[in-house]
Amino acid sequence: MSLIPIICTHEVSSTVIASILSKAYETARKIDSPASLLLLTTTSAADLQQYTEGSATKPPVASSPYPFLCWDIGKIARFLCENASMTVVDHSVFLVADEKTAFDEDTLLLVHSVENSQVSIRLSAGYANSQAVSVSVATTDVGELRSLADEDGVYRGGPERPPPIRGGKAPRKQL
Repeated sequence: MSLIPIICTHEVSSTVIASILSKAYETARKIDSPASLLLLTTTSAADLQQYTEGSATKPPVASSPYPFLCWDIGKIARFLCENASMTVVDHSVFLVADEKTAFDEDTLLLVHSVENSQVSIRLSAGYANSQAVSVSVATTDVGELRSLADEDGVYRGGPERPPPIRGGKAPRKQL
């Protein structure tokens, strides 16, 4: 299992990050999915090597530095590819807490980086853990999430679909 990094490219308060993590993990618990999100607060490659599967960030979240302020998605993708590829930190799927996150206090940008190109979708906090992991292990992709996004382009679980429940009926796979 890899940890999905959360990168703050804007000053997002620790209370907002804690709220997002709480919502994400609450939904993940319903399907027996482990906490898999890691708030990155360093650009040190040596620090990335120190993380283990048990290093997922859990609320409450202490106020932390913002080493990725104003970084664009391409720069983040290059950083992760160069520094996280031999660690438990996922280097191809990451979440971005940006200006929109600070404003709406609920959504993150999910980015999948493959061969120097990035595709992304904004998703509601409740789906940050489960959908990022699904993209990371290739059980879904950003295109599928986009097809299920609301009119404003934010994925909130699909049109009129409640969140999955462990032991419940599996959603129909779209081809």
